[in-house]
Amino acid sequence: MMAKLETKVFDQKGWIYERKLDGYRAIGYTGKNAKLISRKGIDFSERYDKVIDELKLIDQDAILDGELVIEDKSGKSRFQDIQHYEGDSANLILKYYVFDLLNLKGHDLRNLELVKRKKLLKALIEPLNTDTIIYNTHIEGNGANLFKKAQSLGWEGIIGKDEESTYQSEKRSDRWLKFKLRNSQEAIICGYTAPGGSRKYFGALVLGIYEGENIRYIGNCGTGFNESSLKELYEKLRLLETDKKPFKEKAHQTTKVTWLRAELVCEVWYAEWTADGHLRQPVFKGLRIDKDTENVIMETPEKQMADEETIEFGRTKLKVTHLNKIFWKQEGITKGELISYYRSMADRIVPYLKDKPISMRRQPNGIDDGGFFQKDVDITHLPAWIKTEPLHSESNDKDINYIIGKDAATLLYMVNLGCIEINPWLSSYKKPDNPEFVVIDLDPHDVPFTEAVETALKTKEVFERMHLEVFIKTSGSKGLHIYCYLGAKYDYDFVKMFAEYTANLIHLELPDTTSVERSPAKRKNKIYIDFLQNRRGQTVVCPYSVRPKPGATVSTPLHWHEVNDQLKLSDYTIYNIPERVKRIQDPWENLTTTPGDLKAALKLIKGK
Repeated sequence: MMAKLETKVFDQKGWIYERKLDGYRAIGYTGKNAKLISRKGIDFSERYDKVIDELKLIDQDAILDGELVIEDKSGKSRFQDIQHYEGDSANLILKYYVFDLLNLKGHDLRNLELVKRKKLLKALIEPLNTDTIIYNTHIEGNGANLFKKAQSLGWEGIIGKDEESTYQSEKRSDRWLKFKLRNSQEAIICGYTAPGGSRKYFGALVLGIYEGENIRYIGNCGTGFNESSLKELYEKLRLLETDKKPFKEKAHQTTKVTWLRAELVCEVWYAEWTADGHLRQPVFKGLRIDKDTENVIMETPEKQMADEETIEFGRTKLKVTHLNKIFWKQEGITKGELISYYRSMADRIVPYLKDKPISMRRQPNGIDDGGFFQKDVDITHLPAWIKTEPLHSESNDKDINYIIGKDAATLLYMVNLGCIEINPWLSSYKKPDNPEFVVIDLDPHDVPFTEAVETALKTKEVFERMHLEVFIKTSGSKGLHIYCYLGAKYDYDFVKMFAEYTANLIHLELPDTTSVERSPAKRKNKIYIDFLQNRRGQTVVCPYSVRPKPGATVSTPLHWHEVNDQLKLSDYTIYNIPERVKRIQDPWENLTTTPGDLKAALKLIKGK
C-alpha cells in the first residue's frame, strides 16, 4: 500500500500521524524462514542480514511492512549510506522501522482496521527489546504539531493515515497521505555528460520520467556527489552505455552526452518544477534499486494519485476507481486527471446537461480503445441518486432508460464509467420532441482550417440576416459547432427543416469550399455543413467536454473575435481550459437570454 502525495497538513480526528522514513521499503517475514523483500521483488535478506537475524527471533509467523533506514548517532537518516551498507559502524546504524502488520499466524489482517493492526504489531515487536526492529510510533489527530517536530528534527516529512483504513496491497490510496518537508522526485538516468575542469568520471546525470509510454527529459543533475560516489556510480553507468537516445527532446548540454539504457532509477531533491516541465536545482540524493523505471512518473499531487477515491457531494458519495490508468498513452494523461478536470469544470458543464438524456460512449481503456455506446442502462445497478427516464425509441420500438443530466455527481459517475466525452441530447426529457437549440456542425475534410473559419463567419452572417444570435465552440475534434437557442418552441421536424434550409443558404454563398452532401465520397476537400444532428435522439458533444483525441482537446466556447485565421483547435486542452474560464468573460453567458423566432426568421430571409 502506498501513500498519496499531499501538500497541506491537516489535523483530523480519526487520523494518525507518524514519521515519514527515508530508506528502502521492505516486507519482512518472521520466523526460521525470515526474509526481506523490496517492492520491486528484490531479496534484501543477504545484504541486510542483521535484520534477518532479528526477524528469526520472532517465533510467531508474521508478515510486516516497514522501511530499512541507516541512521547516524543523532538519529538522522542517511539515505545514500543504505546503498553502500556493509555493516554497522560507530556512527552509522541499520534499523528496520515497522509500521504495519499484514499477516499473523496465517491470518490475513489486511481487511482489519489500521489501528487494530498497529495494536497487534506493537504487541508483537515491543517484547523483542531490540534496537534493530523498531515499532514506528504515531500520534492521533494532530498532524500540524508532528510536522513542526519533523522540521526541527530534520525528518523527510510525515505520513497521515485514516485509522480505519484497510491495507490495499500494491495500490496507492488517499487513506494514506504523505507530507514532505522538501521536494523530491524519482528519475530515470538516461545518460551522463562528460566531466569538466578537475572533476572526474562524469559531469551531470541526464534525467527523464515516463509520460505514458514515452520517456520525457526533465533536466540534468550535477550536484550532490563526492569523489567516491562519482566513481561508484560511474562504474554502474558504463555498463548501460548505448547509441540510442531514450527520449525525443533536446537535452541541455555543454559537453558530450553518453546515452544509457533506461534501467537505473535515482532520487533527487529539487527546488521546483519549471513551466516547461524541468527540475530546477536538482541535487542527487541516491540510487533507488528498489524502484522500477516504468513506475517513475512526475510526483506532484496532481500526477501522483490514489488508485481510488471517494468524492463527497453533500450526502452523496461517489467512489472513483483506477485513477492511475493511462488514458492518453502518448501524453501520459491518466483517468484520474480526466476526472479532476471534469470535477473542476462541473459548474460550467452541468447547466448544459440539466434534464438532458445522455448517450454514453464508454472507453474504459482510454482513447486507443474504440469503446462502446450505451444508452439503455440497467436501473437496478445504478446508485439511487442517479436519475433515469424511459424514452421511446422508434428504431428499437421500445422504451430506453437514459441517464439524465442532473448534477456534478452524475457527471463524474459517467466519467468514472469511462466516458471521456459527454454527449447530451439537444432536448430535455421533459420535452423530448422539442430541441432547445438548432445546431450547425462544420466538419472540414482535408482542407485548411482557415476555410472552416470562413464558413463559420458566413454562418454567423446568414443567421444575423434572420435576426438570430448564434454562439460558437470548437468541436474539440476537427470542426466547429454553431448554436442558436430556441427555448424548445419547435419540434425536431421543423428545426431540422430550418437547419437544412440554412445549410443550403450557406453552401450557395460558398459553393467552392462547402458541401451539404452526406456521403464523404461526394464531398472530398470540402467543409461539410452538417444539419442532421437536429433530430430526436441525436447528440452533440457538450461545451467543455474533453474529446478522446491526441492532446486531450476540449470542445471550447469561443468569443466571435477569436474565430480568425489564427484559431487552432489544439490550443484548447484540459491543461489550460480551467485557467481560461477564470481569466475571460464567459463567451456563452447570454446563450439562453433570447429564444430565436425561426418562423419570423424564415419570413425575413425569404422576403429578401
